[in-house]
Amino acid sequence: MEALSKGDEKSTQKDLKPWQKGFELDYLKDLEKRFNSYNKFAQHELSKFKKNNIADALDKDQIQLLGKGLIHYTKTKVKSNIFMFPGVLLGTKQPGDINIKHFGYKTEDDINNIITELKENTEYTSNNVWLFINEESQEDKSIADKAGFNKIGVKYNSVADIIGVYYKDAESKFEDTQHPKVPVYEKYTLKPFALDFEDVVPQIAKQLEEMEVEFTNHYSNYNKAKSWSAISLRGYTPDYKFITKPIEMNKKWKEEHKDEHFELQDTEWRKKFPLVEKILSQFQTEIHRVRFMNLKPGGGELERHTDQVDPDLGIQDGRLMRVHIPIKTNANVEFTSWSTTGSKVIANMDTGSCWYLDIRKPHMAINNGNDWRTHLVIDVVANEQVRSMLSPDYEQDKNYNAESDYTMRLDNDKKLYRKVI
Repeated sequence: MEALSKGDEKSTQKDLKPWQKGFELDYLKDLEKRFNSYNKFAQHELSKFKKNNIADALDKDQIQLLGKGLIHYTKTKVKSNIFMFPGVLLGTKQPGDINIKHFGYKTEDDINNIITELKENTEYTSNNVWLFINEESQEDKSIADKAGFNKIGVKYNSVADIIGVYYKDAESKFEDTQHPKVPVYEKYTLKPFALDFEDVVPQIAKQLEEMEVEFTNHYSNYNKAKSWSAISLRGYTPDYKFITKPIEMNKKWKEEHKDEHFELQDTEWRKKFPLVEKILSQFQTEIHRVRFMNLKPGGGELERHTDQVDPDLGIQDGRLMRVHIPIKTNANVEFTSWSTTGSKVIANMDTGSCWYLDIRKPHMAINNGNDWRTHLVIDVVANEQVRSMLSPDYEQDKNYNAESDYTMRLDNDKKLYRKVI
């Protein structure tokens, strides 16, 4: 494969820094600007393909220059698995497979040059090729489609990037590679349960208001404005103000609390809310944390993030499903989650409704109303009975495997959401 020549662009200056690998800084900055087609979707600085990464890739002959279009690629050295999340396998890279990691382009001509290269260069046509794009980029998805790639799925990282995983077999292969089938329920983002608690929620809301309880500010890094707070009915100490899940915390916190004992248990406040028991009894499974969670009015916001710091989350048997039940809300509260198609699914959840949220995926919440938003938030152990309460028609969803089928299903569900964009 014809990579960008180092010899033509290497500098003879002696004052270059080691990380530049001999390339002029202005040249690296120019290439970085072209990779902005990828970087503008990255959710963290470490996710971006920046000048230091570019210098390293150039030094290893891993960038192709196609006019002004760029392809960054590597070759697989050892067999390795690709996961949607830990435990959810999408596919397996084999030694010799090509991995396309980033496109760089500014114009339509750049894009067309990339597509032509992917379709005609024998290095790409005679090898199995994995393509990793930002799934929120319509341009990248168009390149994948026009170059003949098939979508395998998406993987979500801890900083809330959505990476589309695409694949194309070598033309010489007699049979198409078979990839693992991901259950459709792993693709759920915001999904309502066929449950309704309108009969008990107003009384719970009234009780909370009369008690004037002080909520604990949430420890999340994405709660920068201190808009989000909670109390525990069931947690890891008897204290209702303790809202932490120890396994989520960083090394410093764990070291500071290494001599303390944490165990899942009811707090002293669970007995104060007998009506909550009516809600919990509807889930025929083990109950883990139970919390009331507030979001401040007037623009209180929980920024885009994932909760992958909690290794227990998921929807497969034995993992923890996150359930939200609005106790008090208003028309200007929006919860947003990002789907496997890269689209934003935005919901205003009615008081008393019940929703599954896959918080391993990127999500955010904002309260632009004048009243506090309070949700009852429950972690339940997943099993088939709990999943079967998801609506609409979970049994029909189970038969969907192809990504196109799920996209169709999501489109049909738009009536559930404020927006799907």
